[in-house]
Amino acid sequence: MDPSATEIETKLDLHPSVVLPALAVEGVRAEARDPQHLVATYFDTEDLRLIRAGATLRHRPEDDGLDWQVKLPLTGKGEWIRRDERAYAGAAGTPPAEAVSQVVALSRGAPLRPVATIDTVRTPLELVDPAGAVVGEIDDDLVTGTLGEMLVARFREVEVETADDDLRREVVGVLRDAGAEPTDNRPKLVRVLGPRATEPPDLAVPPLGPPDPSIPIRDVVSRALLVDVRRLVRHDPGTRRGEDIEELHQMRVATRRLRATLRTYRPVLDEAWARALADELRPLARALGEVRDLDVMADRVDRDLTALAELMPVDAAAAEALRDHLAGRRRSARDALLDHLDDPSHLALLDRLLDAGTNPVCTDPGAPAGPALSPLVQAAWRRVAKAERRGEHLHLVRLRVKRFRYAADAVVPAFGKPARRLSKVAGRAQDVLGVLQDADVAIEAHQRVVGDVGPGPAYVLGLLSGRALERRAEALRAWPDAWRALRKPRLRAFLDG
Repeated sequence: MDPSATEIETKLDLHPSVVLPALAVEGVRAEARDPQHLVATYFDTEDLRLIRAGATLRHRPEDDGLDWQVKLPLTGKGEWIRRDERAYAGAAGTPPAEAVSQVVALSRGAPLRPVATIDTVRTPLELVDPAGAVVGEIDDDLVTGTLGEMLVARFREVEVETADDDLRREVVGVLRDAGAEPTDNRPKLVRVLGPRATEPPDLAVPPLGPPDPSIPIRDVVSRALLVDVRRLVRHDPGTRRGEDIEELHQMRVATRRLRATLRTYRPVLDEAWARALADELRPLARALGEVRDLDVMADRVDRDLTALAELMPVDAAAAEALRDHLAGRRRSARDALLDHLDDPSHLALLDRLLDAGTNPVCTDPGAPAGPALSPLVQAAWRRVAKAERRGEHLHLVRLRVKRFRYAADAVVPAFGKPARRLSKVAGRAQDVLGVLQDADVAIEAHQRVVGDVGPGPAYVLGLLSGRALERRAEALRAWPDAWRALRKPRLRAFLDG
């Protein structure tokens, strides 16, 4: 099987006596493949943390030796489910470390043990287009599920897997006409394990209801924390794999927002509790930041070198030496990050964050959020205005604007659209100042690196610093307009009520 793939499928129930109908879909034909006998042993924690979160870890022998498979939920609609599927080699009985690392943020280190065995007799049909390319698959599965030695489930399930939405809908329509019924796309394991597997995950973010200034402040704080704890956990597997730098970026955003939330809400929280939790987050934020900053720098260097090459000759060897230098520093920073993520303290932190989000320690948990939080947003704005009025360094203004934006986000459950609008305008101002910040950070980084490279790369760094100065000047020109938009009193009028 493919060691990494995205699975997009719709699951249907079909009575065992029904004969699968002929596929009458224009542009594709169904070709039968040899039946398969698949025996999978699923692993989970005692309280089923993985499957309750929509993830599975199983051992199922495969011809290519990649016998361990992890499936993680991505996105989905009522009509289909989309999951990230990874396969790993390893002996039966004990999940390999690579597979465990993909679910450890969900299990938080709790022991993984066999929870069910699923025996499937599969009759596959490949969907082939006129050019002979396989564009999808229909799997007709007769499923037997056991818990230990006890038979608990028998059913027939048909899976329609293809990335083509229109094709999937057409095929599902044919099967529905033949008597197939939707299953809400529940994994086979859920159907075998029963009600325990359908309980809410231990990390669940309450839905955002209509704005209500009287909502208890505890509920607002809880939701704000849980949103970013979920983001942290969701992007943990991708950060460990290191295939997409956006995964690490989102994990870093989660740590930043968690610390900012604790700072924003501090007047309504137990101060010692909030401060201690923010301190616990600092090492993770630092480790993520070291890698992220190098990712940003490497990306900017690539883009600037490409732009420079269109204007003037650039020493290719010197440019490549600079890229190699940054890549080496990035590898060292990533190794340190992985060591941090593999440390037991990281799993303890996840437990602590889940508990904090579920049970935040507020000084007056039942107080209405509107009256309690409005002064915090107004105070955050006064700090922004004071910094700008005094002509303080724009990097400090950016920090104040960012905190003000987070404060506006904090009151969305209480005030709804006006708070979102305020956050959006603050975000635009933050983006302008962010360009300025990035340019200054780039220049500073160039200065730090220049002593570690030869004359050729050093000259290239000088050219790149010139590009950064240009971006800095553009941001300074854009700031007055962004500031005028942000300072409009009507944006904050909803707080006066």
